[in-house]
Amino acid sequence: MRLRSTAGANPLLAETAFHPAGGDPDAPSQGGLALLDAGNTRIDPLVTAAFDADDPYVAKVRKVRAKLLATAREANGAGGRLRLALLSLQGGDEGSILAANLAVVMAQMDGPTILVDGDIDRPSLDRLFRLPNRIGLAEQLGGMALRLPVLQTAIDRLWLMPAGQAAGGAATLVEKGSLAEAAAGWNLPDANLLAYLAERPRGGTAFGNILEQFDAVVIVARRGVTPVSEIRRAIDDLDRHHIPIAGSVVS
Repeated sequence: MRLRSTAGANPLLAETAFHPAGGDPDAPSQGGLALLDAGNTRIDPLVTAAFDADDPYVAKVRKVRAKLLATAREANGAGGRLRLALLSLQGGDEGSILAANLAVVMAQMDGPTILVDGDIDRPSLDRLFRLPNRIGLAEQLGGMALRLPVLQTAIDRLWLMPAGQAAGGAATLVEKGSLAEAAAGWNLPDANLLAYLAERPRGGTAFGNILEQFDAVVIVARRGVTPVSEIRRAIDDLDRHHIPIAGSVVS
């Protein structure tokens, strides 16, 4: 997993990888975090940040978090609670696994965090956090949720809004408008918001429309799999809506 900077005219396709100066100053000590014991079955072992803060993969996830926060604050002067997103362009399992680990790291380091699974076509975060997906974002957007579908995870200060059910064209609801604007009317707990989105099977997902008013986004792509044209389209769409791009993760 490499984090690329978006500095310059072509932020995602530049060859220079993003390397923070020095080591990892944000790295927490293992003893300072509420970690789950190895073998705890309440969360999938792929969510490494829940179990081992010193794992090399978790150190990379912290760099993604640091770049998102720095971009949000530089672009908007954003303070307090942030609205961040991870956008997967044919990123495969890496996208959802990164989103889950990033949410855990944010809960550990930044306080209360709500992770929203916006991949209604192919929900996955409920399985990683081993929570039910009976109702979720699809039902909330469609006005069918009788209660706010936000579930406490096994991680302290981390909640998940599952994707919900895609029946009856519900998957298209997420493209109808700004997710941040919709969430403002949901009476959510005071928390950072991290949205996970993925390109829909038919392509052409309106990412800019969905992520309007978000503070920063990171793009996940797969080398040799994600078409360059798809990457360019996503960047142009985000730019049109003035959404700061923190960089990309190329797996």
